[in-house]
Amino acid sequence: MKIEDLKYITPLDIQAAHLNITSAEMYEEAKNFNQFMYDMQRKRWRFLRDYWAMIMLNILMLIIGCATSLSSYTSLLFLATGGRGPLGMAVGGNMYVTLVPAVIYVILFVWLIMLKKIYNWRLAVVMTAILIPVNYCFAALTIANAILFRVMYRTDEEIKDEPGYPGFAELTLSFIRDEENAEDKGMDSFADGKKVDDLESERKENPFNKYRTRYQAEGGSLLKDNDISNVINGND
Repeated sequence: MKIEDLKYITPLDIQAAHLNITSAEMYEEAKNFNQFMYDMQRKRWRFLRDYWAMIMLNILMLIIGCATSLSSYTSLLFLATGGRGPLGMAVGGNMYVTLVPAVIYVILFVWLIMLKKIYNWRLAVVMTAILIPVNYCFAALTIANAILFRVMYRTDEEIKDEPGYPGFAELTLSFIRDEENAEDKGMDSFADGKKVDDLESERKENPFNKYRTRYQAEGGSLLKDNDISNVINGND
C-alpha cells in the first residue's frame, strides 16, 4: 500500500490515528487500511520477537563464552598468551588480553545494532567473528547471528516503506451525520482545488522517510516506538 494510492486518508490522519468518516467510500477505504495496519503490526511483532531473541542469545553466549575462555582447550588467545591446561586447572595466560575482543564486541554491538539499528547480516558476521579467538563456541554464535539478522533484515524490508511505519497504528473512526456534514460542507471540502493539490503534493514523496535513520542504506532499520512521536511533539 502506498500513500499516493489512498484517496481519503492523508499522512496527517495516519499520524493522528484518527479519521472522520463522511462517506461510504471513505469508510471502505478506512476499513481496508485498518486491516492492512493489522497485518503490518503482525510483521512488526515478528521482527521484535526475532530482535529480542537475538539480544538474549548474545547476552547468554557472551556470559558462557567469557566464563569458559580461560583454558587452552577453549581459547586461542589464552593459548597464545602462554596459558596451558583445561578449564579450572589452567595456568599462565593473560585474562585481560583474552577478553579484549569481547569488550570490543559489546561496544560495537551496543553502538551499531542497538543505537544505530543497523541490521546487516554481513556486518553481524564480521562483528561476531572477532569473538572466535576468545572462545571457539562463538563460532556457533556467528552462525546464529547471521541467520537472525538475515531474517530481521527481510522483515524490515517488507514493512519500512509502508504508511504508518514503524508503529502501524489503526485509525480510530468517527462518524458525522449527513445533516451535520451538509451544514459544514464537509463533503465539498474534498472538491476544493487547493486542497486536492495540497494532498497530491504531500503524496509525491513518502512523508515517513524523514523519520528514518541515515543508516538505511547500510541495511535498513526499525525505529523505536517513540521515534516518530518525539519528532511530532518537537514540531508542536
